[in-house]
Amino acid sequence: MPLRPPAVPSIKRTLEVLRTRSTIFGTTFNPENVRTGAKYLKQRLVGPSMLRYYPPLPNIGQIKRDLGLPKSWVTPKEAQRLADVEAKKRRGKGPPKKGQGRRSQMGKKR
Repeated sequence: MPLRPPAVPSIKRTLEVLRTRSTIFGTTFNPENVRTGAKYLKQRLVGPSMLRYYPPLPNIGQIKRDLGLPKSWVTPKEAQRLADVEAKKRRGKGPPKKGQGRRSQMGKKR
């Protein structure tokens, strides 16, 4: 008895098997191998885990109201910032007055 080579299924039959397999196992049927981005859409979202990692920032205004502190009270960090800004202004390095900045002076150079 002569051995016959195994019959190769047709392309149509192969696509039917792939489609059935994808419905059974819950995968996507993509016979043309088009890029779908499914790999990235299946990944967990990063945002919620980042929000859990970093603690919430304290609301200084709310804390001042809760403790009954006066509005003039500032944190040491803010006091240092205000002192630095004042020192820069004394040296002439502060922000320019409104309408005196570099952009407004550009048209006057002619």
